[in-house]
Amino acid sequence: MKRTRVPLFSAFFMIYIFVSGGSFGIEEMIASSGPGLTLLLLLALPIIWAMPMALIASELGSAIPDSGGFYIWTRRGLGQFWGFQAGWWWSLALLVDTSLYIVLSATYLQNQIGFSDGMYYAICWAVIAACTIVNVLGIKVVAIGSSLFAILIISPILVLAFIGLANWQFNPFTPMTPPDTDLLGADGALVIGLSIGMWFYSGYESMSTLAGEIEEPQRIIPKALMMALPFVALMYVLPTLASLAAFGQWELFSVDGKEGTVSFVDIGRALGGTALGHALLASVVLGNLALYLDYMASGARPLQKLAADGLLPAPLAAINARFGTPVVALLLIAGVNALLIIGPFQSLVIIDVLLMVASYALIFVAALRLRVREPGLERPFKIPGGVYALAILIIPPLCLIAFMMSITITDHSVMLWGHDRFNLLGLGIGWYGIAGLLALLSGPLLYPLLTRDRQSAR
Repeated sequence: MKRTRVPLFSAFFMIYIFVSGGSFGIEEMIASSGPGLTLLLLLALPIIWAMPMALIASELGSAIPDSGGFYIWTRRGLGQFWGFQAGWWWSLALLVDTSLYIVLSATYLQNQIGFSDGMYYAICWAVIAACTIVNVLGIKVVAIGSSLFAILIISPILVLAFIGLANWQFNPFTPMTPPDTDLLGADGALVIGLSIGMWFYSGYESMSTLAGEIEEPQRIIPKALMMALPFVALMYVLPTLASLAAFGQWELFSVDGKEGTVSFVDIGRALGGTALGHALLASVVLGNLALYLDYMASGARPLQKLAADGLLPAPLAAINARFGTPVVALLLIAGVNALLIIGPFQSLVIIDVLLMVASYALIFVAALRLRVREPGLERPFKIPGGVYALAILIIPPLCLIAFMMSITITDHSVMLWGHDRFNLLGLGIGWYGIAGLLALLSGPLLYPLLTRDRQSAR
């Protein structure tokens, strides 16, 4: 596969875009989980969730620089079956995930400018088409676009943070949670907040899927990851803290544009005038477009590798002869996204995270298994401390994954057709749980069928 020279600063911006693209969407987290818990999650998740994945992505990405990324790592560490599950679950999550960025940017734009639902869908489809074309042209074009987008995204957010902190009036940490909320209950409050928080701090492994197309990935990717980790956290915490401190009224925070609600764009306009409001609107649109651009690039590579291994339909393995890009996989992502943009933001993000964390769990275990099975594997970047240190590192995120999956499966906040839960083996399973379990079970059910076809072909 053709390799492209990507400067360190471009790789840094690509990772920033993979993970962040701005703080927009945290408004829903504030309103559902409360300001104090939101800030606590934004401060804690980089340590217990993002850092382990960034370190593991650095180690395995430098040791096994392949465009299949985490799929290749998991297959090598745990075998073909679990490698397929990691790739399949992550790819399903990716199809939902990429839709989120289109939905979020278009929703902000519609709420701030005002246009019909027909225009909303037309804009979404036009953006999907444009980003698909850019991705077909190759990684270099994507990297240049990400760098430019990142600079434009970051500047208004920093201005909002500065003005908000200068106008500090309220305690941003109170209340810790919404009044009369059962934090560990099944009313959706913690599910939404934790899902959005984990979603915001996910994506550090995504750059690894492009390693096979980048010159010197063993040197570039670990450095860029370590630079991006604290920067991303800062870009989440500062505008959130500043907006809460200057505006208060945390219960009004939302991205849905309903009367009486406010977003970071509205707060920026109130604090810094129309110019800052317009700049923040541009930031949220460009940020989510950049996220979409990068994740389309990242998501297509595991699909292509799975197909090349005979685990997905053969056409998905196709590589464009001129640009060296997985054009059919890119078109598949674009087509699914064009359908999923009808979904609501909160529901999409919960299903997205449920699938994503399942694949993450396999990546963590595979990293530990590779340390035991292949101690002599050359690791240009290596997490210090040996096998036991790595085991200790992955325990917190694995516990968080188990907790997140349990509260999502038992969540009862969604009512459809007169039901909010179903009794399964004495456990009340909500609609998110039904959808999540069906998606998770699809991998083990499909694998024997796909491998049987491959064996028959041989």
